[in-house]
Amino acid sequence: MGSNILQSQRNMLNSLRTFLGRKTAQLWLCFKKRSSIPVNCVLRPGRNILICLPEDGDAAETLELLKTELNPQNIFVLAEDHQNIAEFPFGMKVFSLSEKGLSLLCLPKGSLMKEVRKQGIDIAIDLHWRFSLPSAYLCAHSGAVLRIGFHSPQAHPFFNLEYHGRRFSPETCRELIKLLGNISDLGRRQPRFGETPNEH
Repeated sequence: MGSNILQSQRNMLNSLRTFLGRKTAQLWLCFKKRSSIPVNCVLRPGRNILICLPEDGDAAETLELLKTELNPQNIFVLAEDHQNIAEFPFGMKVFSLSEKGLSLLCLPKGSLMKEVRKQGIDIAIDLHWRFSLPSAYLCAHSGAVLRIGFHSPQAHPFFNLEYHGRRFSPETCRELIKLLGNISDLGRRQPRFGETPNEH
């Protein structure tokens, strides 16, 4: 019974840490001025993408789909420290996130933040279905112009594009990535000022 009480106290402490961390991060982000962005232009090929993977789901399939749909220059992956990165497609830089890499307020420590920021991230995508403070915070501080995540009451102001999924499944992640690919295609097909659209 004593171990149950101890576990309950740990859970309460972790919940309090996460709550305080989220409120601190939200307050800081609300003071930063963010301008509107042309999503279809940001999603053009040749960009650097950061993708935050949840521990469940087929990571390798998700990453291959991202490569196909968005054709980025580089893909940077934030993975849980126990995920098998050997299954990830070749050529992707992986950042590992563990409990030791979090601050007292459950936010990623400065060393990881600096390492991610210096990569020149253009697009950050968080595929955690349930709001995850560490990955959302990393997206917000990555320097990405476009920050994408699933809709939740906590998502603002971490993301500036939220996807409303009916339920979580691997198919939901695929739907989101395909949607981004379709938006990217629209941006490529639109003629520039003074140009005439191609006849089909």
